[in-house]
Amino acid sequence: MSEEKNFRHGMAHDFSLLRQEAQKLQKPVSMEDVQNMPDHEIRRLIQELQIHQVELEMQNHQLQQATQELEVTKAKYQNLYHYSPFGYVTLDEHGIIEEANEKGMQLLSAKREQLESRRFSQFIHSDSLDAYYGFFRKVLLSETVQTVELQILTNIGTVFYAQLEGQLLRRENDTDQCRVAFVDVTERKTAHIALSNKENMLSAIINSSLNAIQVFKAVRNSEGTIIDFEWLLLNRTAELFLDHTLEQLHRSRLTDILPSTVTEGHLATFMQVVENGLPATFTAHFKKEEQDFWLNCVAVKLEDGFVLTFEDVTQQRIANEKLQESQLLLKKMAEAMPDFLYVEDLLQHRNIYNNRDFLAFLGYSKADIKNHPRDLLDTLYHPEDAHLLFDRPKRFEEVEDGVFLESHVRVLAKDGSWRNIYFRETVFKRGASGKPTQLVGTAQDITEKLRAEREIRQLNETVTAILQNLPVTLWRFGKDGHVRESRGAGLKALGLQEHQMIGQTFAPVHNELERHITKALEGNKINTLAEFDIEGRQVYKQVYLFQESLTGEAIGFCLDVTHQKQAEVEAQRQTMLLNQILQNIPMVLALIDQNGYYVEARGKGLRSLGLQDHELNGKNVFDLFPFLKDNISDILEGQVKSFSAHFPYQGKRVHFQNFGFLDPQRNMGIAFGLDVTELKEMQEKLLTEKEFSENLLENSIDGILAFDPDMNVTAWNKTMEEIMAKKKADVLGKPLLSLFQKEQQAYLRHHLTRVLNGERITTYQSPVLGNNRSYEINLVPFFNPEKEVIGALAILHDVTLQQKRQKEETKTKLDKQKAVANAVISAQEEERKRIAEALHNSLAQLLYAAKLNLENFEASYKGKNGDPLHRISAFLEDAIKETRSLAHELIPRALQDFGLKTALKELAQRLSTPYLTVQCVVTGFDLSTDYVLETHLYRMVQELLNNVMKHANATEALVQVTDKGPKIMVRVEDNGKGMKLTDKVLSKGMGLATIKNQAKLLKGTMHIHSVIGEGTIITVELIK
Repeated sequence: MSEEKNFRHGMAHDFSLLRQEAQKLQKPVSMEDVQNMPDHEIRRLIQELQIHQVELEMQNHQLQQATQELEVTKAKYQNLYHYSPFGYVTLDEHGIIEEANEKGMQLLSAKREQLESRRFSQFIHSDSLDAYYGFFRKVLLSETVQTVELQILTNIGTVFYAQLEGQLLRRENDTDQCRVAFVDVTERKTAHIALSNKENMLSAIINSSLNAIQVFKAVRNSEGTIIDFEWLLLNRTAELFLDHTLEQLHRSRLTDILPSTVTEGHLATFMQVVENGLPATFTAHFKKEEQDFWLNCVAVKLEDGFVLTFEDVTQQRIANEKLQESQLLLKKMAEAMPDFLYVEDLLQHRNIYNNRDFLAFLGYSKADIKNHPRDLLDTLYHPEDAHLLFDRPKRFEEVEDGVFLESHVRVLAKDGSWRNIYFRETVFKRGASGKPTQLVGTAQDITEKLRAEREIRQLNETVTAILQNLPVTLWRFGKDGHVRESRGAGLKALGLQEHQMIGQTFAPVHNELERHITKALEGNKINTLAEFDIEGRQVYKQVYLFQESLTGEAIGFCLDVTHQKQAEVEAQRQTMLLNQILQNIPMVLALIDQNGYYVEARGKGLRSLGLQDHELNGKNVFDLFPFLKDNISDILEGQVKSFSAHFPYQGKRVHFQNFGFLDPQRNMGIAFGLDVTELKEMQEKLLTEKEFSENLLENSIDGILAFDPDMNVTAWNKTMEEIMAKKKADVLGKPLLSLFQKEQQAYLRHHLTRVLNGERITTYQSPVLGNNRSYEINLVPFFNPEKEVIGALAILHDVTLQQKRQKEETKTKLDKQKAVANAVISAQEEERKRIAEALHNSLAQLLYAAKLNLENFEASYKGKNGDPLHRISAFLEDAIKETRSLAHELIPRALQDFGLKTALKELAQRLSTPYLTVQCVVTGFDLSTDYVLETHLYRMVQELLNNVMKHANATEALVQVTDKGPKIMVRVEDNGKGMKLTDKVLSKGMGLATIKNQAKLLKGTMHIHSVIGEGTIITVELIK
């Protein structure tokens, strides 16, 4: 028996094999064995077979449940897999696609049959193949999830960036699989590249700045007081000036590297900038290698630190000092050799002495002098300078004798030009009161001198600035080819210092350039591009060489064109990028001259107008498209314009969004046009749909309102005005909760919060509405493309009449069903009565007659092998009892004769066995008043007790039937094995569905309470 049981467990999945094996193990039973079996052994075998049958039915039921659960789980998994927002592909150990979900097929632009049995590497861009193979190898060798970003090539040839996550799937008795999930990250990747390019551009700008830039962070003690600063950043100019790199200075303290900042008070200035937040500008003196430097510094606060920018103005300071010396020399020369010498009487406001005619010098003749010459002269001073001469009496009151006052005054000449006159005056005579009465001075025309000095100064500053600040180098070569002079900032790019090459030839630096220098010394003019390899970095120099005619030496001028060379390469790349954009995006690029003629017109956008590239070249835009005249004219005048326009083509309008500006170098207009026809049509469609929605909202018979995430009303139609008695203008923009009483707001807030959390709600309870109407209220959330709730819609449908009709229909339907049920029960009872009478009057009598004849036959053969006849007689006795019992169950006479109470107690007594005790408690029902209802109750109890006997494996059962006046309660309780409540149990088998339907027809309900291992309680409540 145990072997058979073990075999059955091992072969549970194949019932045919199980039966075959059981037949093999079964020992044949002969008729003689059956006859020799005692009665109790036969009953034991029958009971065991029945137990095995129940066990097999339960196992079969459990297997069916497990199969259904597996099917549901499998369907749920397939839905999650196929409709996931991420692409999934399942690969075998060789990288061949075995399965792909809907999102994966969408991302790869391929159908399922185009993916299966293909290598996934065929969809990887060639630039990313190495990364993919490394990723796939790691997945196969690792139990953890592996991640990689690479470019994917779709089935239609488009490329996008994707993030892949792969995981190894182990399978028993089969090869391993790899599950790959991927998602389009092109937008994030593009943004990352753009950010990186901007960071590189910012870094290049900072490092290419001619000014030194440094960033410091404050160092504070435990009390929060600044004690020093640390370097965080410095550009290339600052590194060269300080002779330290960022790596050397990173986290170094300012006072450790430059202790002079403390003694000169700059550290205190920096602290004030950080603490007060006000920028500071100052000039600092810096001593480096016994050489003095002057720096113009600007310090600006940055978070808990500051940015220090400084410019080396040493040469400018030296030039200013030299200029001051020159001015002093000119001043003394002017004193010694005055151009105009005069003595002026302050009381008469007249010159009493002039060594030269100043007015004649200015080009005025005697005919121009109407009165005194001084009267004309006083009108010729520049309005901004006149006060310098008219205020002299007051200014000289405080001037001691021998002290000169100088003035620079612009005076108008006869030819209309302004002459710059330099006045130098001192007190010549004083009156009795000590006030000046006469001045002596000189006036010198310094107009040309100022112009020449300005030109010389500008020229000197320009040459010095070019050599010091631009990547330019000046060379002088002797006749022997050796370097005589070398200077300029361009030497740094070659890794050289000024004057480092003096006395050496150029051969160690550049052999080919050495040959050009030789040719220049022979009288040739050289213009060549030289390429230098400086520590693995390419440096380009444009070199000009010529021979100086006086000395015979060669002069070389080198300009660093590395950036220009790189810019040329970048320009080529950008040109290629522009061509790709114009070829693949519906865009038009147009160059238009000042007369409105197309110089160039190309781009894929021209195809929307039936035009090819360059087809418009040489044609006038004003003639072809007169409606563009105003905008194109504004662009050609220098304005930046952005405008939209539509062009007729093949009976339709083609819309373009245009952007234009003027190229000042070529004096041409440049215009870009993007085909936005689809966008324009979509906008018009959305506008139409919006108008339709608004009309639908206003004319709906349902009450409709909308609110935003803050629960403020955004829409309110006419029906809502009637329901709430509140006008639309009075509620829009107001909190929805404010329209209701305080005691109603908590209930309303609960439901509004649920719908704003993304839940869709339908309710028929509306305690917040004060009228006596019934409404079906639907609350629907609004989602944006990111699946975020941006508001919600409430629809109130008046279902008052509908519910009233439903109640009436339900009542009518229940009455009909009850009548039908009563008719069915009556018919069943009549049929049972007929069958019972047939069994009792016919079959039972026949069986009894057979038994009597058999007993007579047994008496005549007594002692002659009568045991088989005795057993047959016993079987007939059992058949007669079973027939009587069956007839009694079909038509319980006790119910007809004595009522429900007696019938139920008789049923409990009859069903009680040594293995099952059935107790019955009936309250009420002393008199039989409704035979149909009592028949229903009897059949319910009978079916429930049959379920207990067949399925519960119980030893005790309690039946309670109670008449509670308007209600009747039927309760059957057992101490059996209990059961797991499922929809399948309630809908199929065990008669529970029948009982539930009967209770429903009788306006009642059925409740089941069951605990595994403790038993089951079934309660039926009926309304009279």
